[in-house]
Amino acid sequence: MEEETTFQVDTEQVEQAIEQFDFDDYLLAQLDTLYERSQALQVQYQVYLINSEDILTNA
Repeated sequence: MEEETTFQVDTEQVEQAIEQFDFDDYLLAQLDTLYERSQALQVQYQVYLINSEDILTNA
């Protein structure tokens, strides 16, 4: 037979935990990660353009 598990949730404790979580720092970290990835993609794209131009010139 399957046992049914129930949980008692203290909503006040949950609200306090959510308040303590700093969403600003989280969002800033996410934005920083996105910026770093976009910079890396921009560099890769520039390398691609240079290599493509070299291939077409030397073909």
